Amino acid sequence: MDKKNTTIGVLLLLSAVALMFWNAKNAPVQAVASDPVTISAPAVPAVQVAPEAAKPEETPAVPVTREEKTWTLSNGVIALEISSKDGAVKTVKMLRQPTSLEDESPVIFNRDMPVPALQLATAAVSNGVPVALGVDFEPVSQTASEIVLTGTKNGLEYTRIYKLSQNPDGRGAADPYLIGHDLKIRRVSGSPTAFPLLISTGALPATEGDRANLFLNASWYADGDYEKCKIDIFKDSNGFLGFGAHRAANSFRQPLNPKDDPLSYVATTNQYFASVLAFNGPARKAVSQVWAFPQRVPEDQRIHDVDLIAQAYAQVDVGALPLNASMNLSMPYFVGPKEYTRLADLESEIEGISEVVQFTNLFGFISIDWLCKILVWAMNALHDLLPAWSVWSWGWAIVIMTFIVKGITWPLTMAQQRSAKKMQLVAEPMKAIREKYKDNPQKMQQETMKLYREKGINPLAGCLPIFIQIPIFFAMYCAFQTCAELRLQGFLWISDLSMPDTIPGLENFEIFGISLHLLPILMGVTMLVNMLLMPMTSAQPSQKNMFYAMAVFFPLIVYTMPSALTLYWTLQNILTGIQTLIVRKQRLAAAPAGTTASGDVKNPKVDIIPPKRKGRGKNIPR
Repeated sequence: MDKKNTTIGVLLLLSAVALMFWNAKNAPVQAVASDPVTISAPAVPAVQVAPEAAKPEETPAVPVTREEKTWTLSNGVIALEISSKDGAVKTVKMLRQPTSLEDESPVIFNRDMPVPALQLATAAVSNGVPVALGVDFEPVSQTASEIVLTGTKNGLEYTRIYKLSQNPDGRGAADPYLIGHDLKIRRVSGSPTAFPLLISTGALPATEGDRANLFLNASWYADGDYEKCKIDIFKDSNGFLGFGAHRAANSFRQPLNPKDDPLSYVATTNQYFASVLAFNGPARKAVSQVWAFPQRVPEDQRIHDVDLIAQAYAQVDVGALPLNASMNLSMPYFVGPKEYTRLADLESEIEGISEVVQFTNLFGFISIDWLCKILVWAMNALHDLLPAWSVWSWGWAIVIMTFIVKGITWPLTMAQQRSAKKMQLVAEPMKAIREKYKDNPQKMQQETMKLYREKGINPLAGCLPIFIQIPIFFAMYCAFQTCAELRLQGFLWISDLSMPDTIPGLENFEIFGISLHLLPILMGVTMLVNMLLMPMTSAQPSQKNMFYAMAVFFPLIVYTMPSALTLYWTLQNILTGIQTLIVRKQRLAAAPAGTTASGDVKNPKVDIIPPKRKGRGKNIPR
């Protein structure tokens, strides 16, 4: 079993090192291709392309005859700033989401971005982004929670309706971050023509915690599959040893079959927030493709030198509408935090929306979404049970969840420690077996298993706890990276559970350019203490060395990860150490005469090696 444990340890170390490199920061963004492209109109028999799609220069992005007007809708949770230009959403203020611990002003979605959200655009592309349709909208009616806008362009009348829920604590259809959005297109003059219309999703900048830009992308959901386009496609890459090398693209189109793969939504996301444009009823059939375009980030919003992002567009195929005929498109629009339970409640309204949380795959290809969802759901459930006035409620939820996990694994850990103690007591017989049958591995294995049976040793007992704990640890690693619930939530000296911890007063303290994070250090110390407390035989030097190496490598790997993860693992180590001391105390109280203070047998040979039996030849340990 020593070799098996050592093999498991080696695999864990290799996995941890691979995880460290996989989580490393990507290369800086390179130049973006700027060659203009043109989006093809949908293939509709006997239909001409609309003039606005064929000659984009005749429909400038910014009308020069009218000044821009704006209107605001608010429900106390979000505030929309709606523009008269194309009836688009310029910004969305998330009134309950502070920008940072130092800046309590609200997060502003699409702030200072050159392209508004829900912009109506033509099929042509200029300077890397689609050209605005150029419709001037005016209000038909407006209340505190709803506005109706209308405008006309090239014989088509466009009507846009925005509506907000007035329930600040609502879920599902009443969620305050869900914006009711309808678009109606009616032919009021001119001849019937068909053309593609693009609708943008808006943009989100990079975040401090996502140094590898894992969550900064355009994405879509169709036929049960969540797909995404990362910003890597818009930058030059030399690949790995030449493999995967590519030039920067200036657009990305995902070909979809509108009959077989109807789109549920398109989205843009970053680590903690998402904008999701969904399609219900006829809108799902009308939307045929997803486009993504690179968009420059204003200098004051650039993080980690990320100067561009991917903005998603949905292509709506507008049919050849006869006079007075219309298309009515229902397209709910979510702009808010990627809180898993909130998005799960929205599944009945927007199919697959919870996938925008983007629980990362282990090493990029091993999916443990199901376990991530269970852990995040459990954490939210525990948090909801705590009183509203409780301080550090999210931190306490993690602490309680740690105790629950430890309670589940407690019997397994007890079995592991008893097995380790028994293995320590049979060290001498094991050594004798190995020496005697060193040239006969099969016989050595048989005698070893025989000894295990006689002494009541389960060789797998030492592995069971780690088989439980390691998947949970990796699931928390994947989940806590994008857990919006933990953003800016403090606990004890930890100012933000979604970021590495810093000690008050030493936030700017560095050693060789490395910030000081206390929890990973405590994690390593508690791992080392547990190694020293764990019963270990002298015949297990390789296993000892592996455990000591893990006590060094694991803290280094999680050093810059969310403090929620290191808090969980450190507390687990403390509970395991307490359990080890309890087992040792129980063993000492029940120890017979002739044992040491730690409960070890002074002369294991006397108790373990049976006496010789007459007529049976040499004494062989059993």
